[in-house]
Amino acid sequence: MQMENNIVNKDKLLKIKKIKDIIRSVITYLFSSFGFIVLLALVIFVFSKGYKSLSFKMIASNYYETPYFATCKLDNSLVFDLEDEDGVYYSKAWGIGLKDDKDFGGNNVVKIVYIDNLSPLKNAVDLETNKAITIKTGQIINRIQIKDINNNSYLSIPLDKAIGMRDYLDKGNVITELYFSTMGGGIRGSLLTTIYLILLTLVISLPIGIIAAIYLAEYASQNKITNILRTLIDMTSGIPSIIFGLIGVIIFIPFVNKTTGSTGGSILSGALTLSIMLLPIIIRTTEEAIKTIPKSYKSASLALGASETQTTFKIILPNAIPGILTSTLLSIGRIIGESAALIFAIGTAIQDKVKINQGSTSLAVHIWSVMSNENPNYEQACAISIIILFVVLILNILVKLISKKLNRFEVK
Repeated sequence: MQMENNIVNKDKLLKIKKIKDIIRSVITYLFSSFGFIVLLALVIFVFSKGYKSLSFKMIASNYYETPYFATCKLDNSLVFDLEDEDGVYYSKAWGIGLKDDKDFGGNNVVKIVYIDNLSPLKNAVDLETNKAITIKTGQIINRIQIKDINNNSYLSIPLDKAIGMRDYLDKGNVITELYFSTMGGGIRGSLLTTIYLILLTLVISLPIGIIAAIYLAEYASQNKITNILRTLIDMTSGIPSIIFGLIGVIIFIPFVNKTTGSTGGSILSGALTLSIMLLPIIIRTTEEAIKTIPKSYKSASLALGASETQTTFKIILPNAIPGILTSTLLSIGRIIGESAALIFAIGTAIQDKVKINQGSTSLAVHIWSVMSNENPNYEQACAISIIILFVVLILNILVKLISKKLNRFEVK
């Protein structure tokens, strides 16, 4: 009888355990699914808003328009047999097709989408240099000043409708001033700034971080002082980035200005600020990579007559390369996504001509700039976000591949 009761109790305990396991599994899957759904919703939102604005031209174009001023005379012997179609309005007198569009910044513009080979505009002259100027499709028209057949002069107001611009053109016999420009709103300058920040920051932080990691892992005595150092390094990684930005303003900007003769924030001061932010990541990751190397490697090297320095730089460090590469890729991801510190250390002025000793914006700060205007440009902000997300995804994949392929000491 007692044995039967024990069997019954055991069955009850097993059932209770199974129920608890099921509840734990449901809770785990529920919260995991919630995180996945939030991430998926974020990605879908960004792509739905930004994919239309994303293009190679946006990436390769300047943020600011390049203006041109030209003059041209109508050839009355030419009449172009052109009919309006698909939102394109053609001038039969000038042989040009105009269309309403938006620039990369989301502003309404009138874009040139067609120019006939015999168009008088092919013989336009630059008002500033008095030389021939090439008018291309893809450029936008901002203002026109014309004279009619009776030599009456008219100055157009800025128009954002192609049909109105076309009708205005057809009234003129001579274009005394054609103000046109390249398409603005590109991110070429911000992309170059981000690349400069990555290179400069890694050049500064990697050597310092790797040397510090070697010292802590190989040479430092295991005592309270080194424990305090490691604790401080871990604490530094948790400091809000805005505080690092204040350090950049107080220390690095004056230092760079005095050294290079520049004024205000610069790419170099931003790189110095990012360097101290990334040091904890590089030091801790590299130190852990060094610790995973079997002690027998070091013992064998010393037994063969190699010095401590030779062993460190010819045996230990080469075998720690997977961990160093991992910390490098993680650092690049942090540089690309950082904005708060750079707003202080580098500035928020978008630049097309990028110089190391001058201020500019990274891709993340560029998003902040276009969203802080009176009319936030959600489409361009999302397009830049797609680029950042794509780069971060590639970096994460590379980290996993490197960890899998190059980590010789992974426990299987």
